[in-house]
Amino acid sequence: MQDTGKNIIIAGVGGQGILLFSNLLSKFYMKLGYELKISDVIGLGQRGGGVESHFRYSNKPVLSPFIKAGDVDFVISFEQTETLRYLHSLKEDGVVFSSTYELTSTSVNARLEKPMAECKTEMIKRSENKTFIIDPEEHKSPDFNISKMMNVVMLGYYAEFRGYSHDDMIQVVKDNVPAKFIEGNLKAYEKGAAIARAELATKESVSSNC
Repeated sequence: MQDTGKNIIIAGVGGQGILLFSNLLSKFYMKLGYELKISDVIGLGQRGGGVESHFRYSNKPVLSPFIKAGDVDFVISFEQTETLRYLHSLKEDGVVFSSTYELTSTSVNARLEKPMAECKTEMIKRSENKTFIIDPEEHKSPDFNISKMMNVVMLGYYAEFRGYSHDDMIQVVKDNVPAKFIEGNLKAYEKGAAIARAELATKESVSSNC
């Protein structure tokens, strides 16, 4: 089926590179000829607060950048609390991509609130939507700090999941990050694609044995 467009929420906290991820993805979709509308909500992002990007691409003109709850095809999140925040926004067949990274809120650090008693990763997995979760501790690399490069790791993962051309996406990365950071970003991208290939192969194997 031809991809006529999708609604995506990209979320995380300040310093995780949400806006870079959104920029790279927008350049890729523009190369494919899609119309785009993007709305970035930064808030207190520079202080570790939430950052979100409403990202819409379509083969028809996009009239508004904002996505209403229930219309989201993909939630791509780099922090677990932010993942949980947007689960309700997904369509019934929507998909979640999340990191296991968790930033403890200032209110919890100050003992004004108690932390959640339940593991957030397990809460995400119980979602009725299809979920894919990357654990930075499980996929550490000697070549780069995966926690600091999760945005580009997730880009590679997403591209593999969608069946996109890695050559085209890699070229977008090369064209839009400073020269001194290209090598590290490419390693992060390739890591994400490799994680996705392994996990998707495992899921397909389990399905075929059922």
